[in-house]
Amino acid sequence: MKAPIPWRAKFKAFGTHLLLSAVVFAAIIALTVWLWYPPPLFWIDGGVQITLLAATIDIVAGPLLTLVVYRPRKPGLMMNLVVIAAIQAGALAWGVGTLYSQRPVLMAFVPYNQNRFFPVTQAQIREGARSPEALRALSPHRPPMVFVDLPENPEDAASLMTSQTTSVLRHTERFHAIDAERLGQIARSARSRKVYEAVSPKYVEGIDRFTADHGGNADGFAFIPLYGRFGGALLAISKTDGSLASVVAKEFKLK
Repeated sequence: MKAPIPWRAKFKAFGTHLLLSAVVFAAIIALTVWLWYPPPLFWIDGGVQITLLAATIDIVAGPLLTLVVYRPRKPGLMMNLVVIAAIQAGALAWGVGTLYSQRPVLMAFVPYNQNRFFPVTQAQIREGARSPEALRALSPHRPPMVFVDLPENPEDAASLMTSQTTSVLRHTERFHAIDAERLGQIARSARSRKVYEAVSPKYVEGIDRFTADHGGNADGFAFIPLYGRFGGALLAISKTDGSLASVVAKEFKLK
């Protein structure tokens, strides 16, 4: 007679494994996000997408495999669990490694016909002429913010921007600190609330909320968009010192 399936023991092992996996995963991801993806970059530039993919394997697949193989006093059970743990560790290592290699290390303001910030990744910086350390030293803020100086000649600037916009982000020799003159240029490029009414209701709601939080007067801030690989955000930049006062709103997609 075939022995009955010990469902209670299986589900107990599944629950224990699920809880441990979730705790370990959350702790490691929280640390990597805090170190590498300060808001709003985690949401709009790949952090959440990579995290969800890794979580599918680490938190879901691992405990499900335990549910399938677990049976008290089963021969070779320990070896089965070791293999499952190895698969999970590999998935977690892949997730953390991908988060690290794809991390944005600064935000660059591109003027001309863009007038917005773009995240600049570690991979893009490696193709440029300056080191990540030298570029981060240009800004005291977190994440660091720099200004991309384009040629004064409009034709030369247009030529540099004719290819994919993000290609200019590899020209790190054009990255400069946001001094008073460049901050003034950023402030003058800010779009009004009326313009954002035609762009995004979320941005308008964010502007209204930010303005209300500042006593109904947000004249000291410039609302500048940030375009990431998986969405966008609206930033409130201080016109006084160029610091990021707030992420006013964000829109992102999971695909």
